Amino acid sequence: MPLGVSQVARAVMGRSRRGLFGGKRILSGNKVSEDGGNKSRRVWKPNVQKTTLYSNALERNVQLKVTAYALRCIDKAGGLDRYLLKTPDQELASDTGLKLRSEIIAKRQLQRATQQNVLPFAASTQLVTSEHM
Repeated sequence: MPLGVSQVARAVMGRSRRGLFGGKRILSGNKVSEDGGNKSRRVWKPNVQKTTLYSNALERNVQLKVTAYALRCIDKAGGLDRYLLKTPDQELASDTGLKLRSEIIAKRQLQRATQQNVLPFAASTQLVTSEHM
């Protein structure tokens, strides 16, 4: 049985669901001493930064917790909107990211609908004004 979006988001640590972590998570392993080879457990946490990013589609700033890796991915994708739209759900694995993606998609659909309704009217008024001249 395939995992749903909400189940995928819950399979990762709770902190990463509230930001964009780009698939990064807490790793664990051993710290090995140079001399005796003694091992002690340790964890590696993602490099998380609290930053403000601008969304062109939403036309507003969005304050997020983002890893350095996710920031590089956002730059490479060409902005926050493109990153959210092209990243698969399993890699995104974030309630915040999925919510922003749905807002962007809804805003784009609204813009397309208004353009389709406005363009025929604008085209007809241009024809009328050009005939009268």
